[in-house]
Amino acid sequence: MVTFRILVSFILLFSMLSIYVEGDNVRRTIVCEADDFRELGMDMKMLVFCDKSLPFRQRAKDLVDRMTLEEKVAQLGNKATGVERLNLPAYEWWSEALHGVSDIGPGTRFDNITRAATSFPPVILTAASFNESLWKAIGVAVSNEARALHNVGLSGLTFWSPTINVVRDPRWGRATETPGEDPFVVGRYAVNYVRGLQDVVGYEVNATYPNSRPIKVAACCKHYGAYDVDNWNGIDRYHFDAQVAERDMIETLHYPFEMCVKEGDAASLMCSYNRVNGVPACADPKLLNETIRGLWDLHGYIVADCDSVEVMVSGHKYLNDTPVSAVAQSLKAGLDLDCGDFVPKYGVEAVLNGKVAEAKLDEALKNLYVVLMRLGWFDGSPGNYGALGRDDICSPASLELAAEAARQGIVLLKNENNILPLRPPPRDQKRFIVGVVGPHANATEAMIGNYALKSGVTCRYVTPLAGLGSYADVKYAPGCTDVKCKSDAGIKAAIDATRDTDVTVLFVGLDLSIEAESLDRTDLNLPGYQQKLIEDFADANVQKNIPTVVVIFSAGGIDITALLNNPKLQRASAIMVVDVKNSGNTDGAHVLILYTSPPSYIPGVPIKKVAAFQRVFIKSGQTSSVEFNVNVCKTFSIVGADSYEVLPAGNHGIFIGDAQTSISATIPLSFSLVN
Repeated sequence: MVTFRILVSFILLFSMLSIYVEGDNVRRTIVCEADDFRELGMDMKMLVFCDKSLPFRQRAKDLVDRMTLEEKVAQLGNKATGVERLNLPAYEWWSEALHGVSDIGPGTRFDNITRAATSFPPVILTAASFNESLWKAIGVAVSNEARALHNVGLSGLTFWSPTINVVRDPRWGRATETPGEDPFVVGRYAVNYVRGLQDVVGYEVNATYPNSRPIKVAACCKHYGAYDVDNWNGIDRYHFDAQVAERDMIETLHYPFEMCVKEGDAASLMCSYNRVNGVPACADPKLLNETIRGLWDLHGYIVADCDSVEVMVSGHKYLNDTPVSAVAQSLKAGLDLDCGDFVPKYGVEAVLNGKVAEAKLDEALKNLYVVLMRLGWFDGSPGNYGALGRDDICSPASLELAAEAARQGIVLLKNENNILPLRPPPRDQKRFIVGVVGPHANATEAMIGNYALKSGVTCRYVTPLAGLGSYADVKYAPGCTDVKCKSDAGIKAAIDATRDTDVTVLFVGLDLSIEAESLDRTDLNLPGYQQKLIEDFADANVQKNIPTVVVIFSAGGIDITALLNNPKLQRASAIMVVDVKNSGNTDGAHVLILYTSPPSYIPGVPIKKVAAFQRVFIKSGQTSSVEFNVNVCKTFSIVGADSYEVLPAGNHGIFIGDAQTSISATIPLSFSLVN
């Protein structure tokens, strides 16, 4: 009997400072350099903003107070112009590091010596490992490379990552950027990745002044709030109005952002293009001033997604806003920085026309400069990060960590007859031939996903064809020319080319031409004739008694019902990068998930939700004791009709299980009110 296997979702600044570069001899401009001020006819000792003994907030106020209105406004776009007379260089705020330092944003570039940084697996795969220490380790590795690039003049220090929107529809094109659909898991990913990016060893907690903690690079959790549509069925993010109940906002959509700020201490948050209950997210004082700064106590700045302020006028046409009014509303709501030029263009007029007080600009600038001071932009790099250089980019350790992250995200859900993993004999003993087929069989850029590298170059690609070829002999036939697979003309030729093999591995699925930013899917199906490719191979291989393995590359889910229900595939097994489980009969990593449920008499409350999870290594036949740490007040509370969180009295359930087996334990908890 042929066993059929399915793999689902296997996806795995240039700084504008004044610098000179001679090979690798780079002098990064530090704002507070006595010689530079001396050339300007100024004594640095008389400048409060360069007094290292004072709190950053006090120093930032002194700097802002010295600026004219025009100078202030010119610093409020991502391409801050600087103020030459104050020795304040220009700075590009926009860099990206979603799963590795990227040149997608203008704040980072590569050169002929350093052509790329390490690209770790797309976030949707890494999150499936359920390994918090792995998430943090990736953040540390990415920030090491970011600092190294900064030290050779190729990058800034502010990175607008990670993306932590909760996926509510797998057809969303940006699902690949996110940790998935559960708000708690998304939040824990955010906390660990941000801590990995930002934390300076020895300064993991805030010092005497909340905004004085030095940071390695500045992370940014995005896109706040209720954003999960790009371009679907005639609706795009520039016109979308998310109608969301307050309860859903608190419990689900904003919960990861709250964790990012409170537990991750992120240096910034990005507001999104869309409206939330009628109001543009970047102009809503309840979302920005009241929630992010008030309730969550952000130590940093709030930035608008690129051109979001302009979209208020051109897209949403909110309150028939003029550009000046849109700028004023955003600044009054709590916005600090505009990715774009709308605020720099219209900010002066907004102040002079009385639409917004100049003091609002001052607050925004202080928030921005405090972050740059924490990064060492004024006084020099914190810790020993100034010693990092080109040898620390694409290092063997980073490449191995990327490979390990990919391995941990692959999860065995079903494996009858132990066909997987493939075990080819040594080549000097017996020839083992693998048929490698499908539009992704020789994939390169699809391996690294979205927000990776504008140039399309990375430190190292290992295509499926090359990877299998390092273990066995291979016969390669694409079957389809690309993932859209608009013709079935190549299927028979692929079957003929791989008929004399020990196993066939089909690599199918999606890529950025199907799901990406600004590109949502309309269905959950494999594109074109990919389904036929799989079924025809399964039919042919059944007759030849050749096992078939199918690897589906995708970020959002793929409907495999037709495959599982096909009579020829009744013995089908599945490997999915969605949940995690122990394979059962062999040693390996296992994920236990703790769910909670509220008392049964509360209507409208989710039946269960994730409260904690742990990844543990369990040897075959052995039992491991796992300890869960749960914040009882937060975990068991619900949001009432008045939008306040309450802890209801009664019996609460705790369920401990995993991704494969049924719930293994139920523990009733009883809470009572105590005066």
